Amino acid sequence: MRNFLRLAALGLALAPILAAAPAVACSAVVGYRVPTNLELTERADLILLGTAAGDTPRTDGDPLGQVIVRPVELLKGDGLPAEIRIPGYLSEDPRFVASDPRDLYNPNPGALAGACVRYIFRRGMLLLLFLERGDDGQLYLVGAPFARSAEDVPSADAPWAKAVRLYVEIAALPQAQRRAALIARRDALRARTDDPDAALLADDIDRQLDRRRIPPRD
Repeated sequence: MRNFLRLAALGLALAPILAAAPAVACSAVVGYRVPTNLELTERADLILLGTAAGDTPRTDGDPLGQVIVRPVELLKGDGLPAEIRIPGYLSEDPRFVASDPRDLYNPNPGALAGACVRYIFRRGMLLLLFLERGDDGQLYLVGAPFARSAEDVPSADAPWAKAVRLYVEIAALPQAQRRAALIARRDALRARTDDPDAALLADDIDRQLDRRRIPPRD
């Protein structure tokens, strides 16, 4: 509950910039729970790192527009596309809130407002995107409200990128082997003293073992 309240406070802090944003709303169904990071990794057909290179004009028919992402590294899936487009737009507003690079649990505060997914980005950001293929064969952000499907990271070896690579490895294992593999990786990380990110990753593995989800917004 403490994490949820902190997220709600961040959402309120972002309200001035979101007040000027397009009116797009969502509502999670009763009983919905945000997927854990491992579940999000399992669900995605494609996971990649890419740079926010531009955006399309917003129109009455498309109030959010689209952010044009240039992929630079494939973390899961077959083949790196030349370009990905996700709903949203670029902003240089100084009130814009970037993702906390040391937080592997909470989503970007923008995911708590309006559309239930983040849609405000900054040009040049390195984004870690979780994508799934629609019935039309196109790639879309994983449709899970309040999930960490579009976080920005400071570099390709940031803690969140390390965690996702780890979960890609775990998700490739047979279901019966995953828990033991998670425990082994957590224990190995706890024993490390040469990596400042090791404790963060170990803590996040504990959340996967507990199947701890972010509570949905009321």
